[in-house]
Amino acid sequence: MSSNSVSSALDGQHFRHVVGHLASGVTVVTTRTATGPHGMTASSVTSLSLDPPMMLACLNRAAPTAHAVSESGRYAVNVLGQEHAHLAQQFAVPSEDKFRGVGLTAGEHDLPLLAEALAHIECEVVEEITGGTHSIFVGRVLSASAGQGQPLTYFRGGFGRFEFARDDAVYRRARTQVLERQYAAGAVLHLDDLAHELGVDAASAFYALTRLAADGLVQRDPSRGYVITPFDVTTSDATFDARSAIELGVIALTAHHLDVEQLAELRRRFEQMAALLVGERFLDFDSYLDANYAFHEHLVSLAGNPALTAAFGSLSIKTVMTRSFGSTPVTSQDFIDAQRQITEGLERRDAAAASAGVMRYTELAKQRVREILAHTGGRL
Repeated sequence: MSSNSVSSALDGQHFRHVVGHLASGVTVVTTRTATGPHGMTASSVTSLSLDPPMMLACLNRAAPTAHAVSESGRYAVNVLGQEHAHLAQQFAVPSEDKFRGVGLTAGEHDLPLLAEALAHIECEVVEEITGGTHSIFVGRVLSASAGQGQPLTYFRGGFGRFEFARDDAVYRRARTQVLERQYAAGAVLHLDDLAHELGVDAASAFYALTRLAADGLVQRDPSRGYVITPFDVTTSDATFDARSAIELGVIALTAHHLDVEQLAELRRRFEQMAALLVGERFLDFDSYLDANYAFHEHLVSLAGNPALTAAFGSLSIKTVMTRSFGSTPVTSQDFIDAQRQITEGLERRDAAAASAGVMRYTELAKQRVREILAHTGGRL
């Protein structure tokens, strides 16, 4: 059959039905012109290149936002979370004020960003291509940031989510088995065996393995497959010492120059974390882990130095804490006290006190890992 006959037989409605089976993430593309902010829901958005970082956004040429992006030469991709279907609907239909009731923040490049979005990517248009009814904007990434959560998806004409709830439950069961040391360090986790043990299909077991790999609990060996990652004192000490060095540097650079808003955010994150450790136990370790990471991430970000922030992000702090602290609900208020010392020291612009808090927290963490490893023969 020739390409012409295929094209004539395939009408637009049928094609939409077929490609609707391709699940995609949901975003709101925004920009700003002299007339104000513009935005529209878009699911035809994807990363194009990692080096250099580039994005591709396809917008209907009839939409005002497409003309606005063409005029401004910049756009932001706001990735929606699974609880943001209302935003997807609001920006998908024509309206005099699409931004009504929507919280906005200004991006690093003065683009309007949806405050609730899961992630933000600001781009500069380097090429505009016409493809049928749409304009294709190739964008060079200027800045990118992401928070926690699961993405909203578009599938067969509706908004929803993948089987995250089911697959996440499978992942958490597998994670518990690893943390409870049901598998020896260095043991191979075979996909079919894991699926059988968990009573799930191979797809769910594979999802669990990829999440465990992202957590650093397993690692991919090219010849053996997924292997339980060994964890020992050397790994722990190196990670906590590296975090300490970064944070001590940040404090030395910023302690006397922090503004009220920066300190208020640090205090807010500290209180959120402290509420999850009551007495000598974690109320919810996973939530504590996220809050703890958010606290220290903000501390490092006070320097306003992307290289320091990237170095902190590369330390796999969550993995180390999960492998050690996550193996038992028992902990100590001493950790909160040390992090309170950091917070209060910075609030007083007392670099020495804040630094002492960092060093105290680091030594507490290293010692606690030693106590935990002492019960497991020195490795997890």
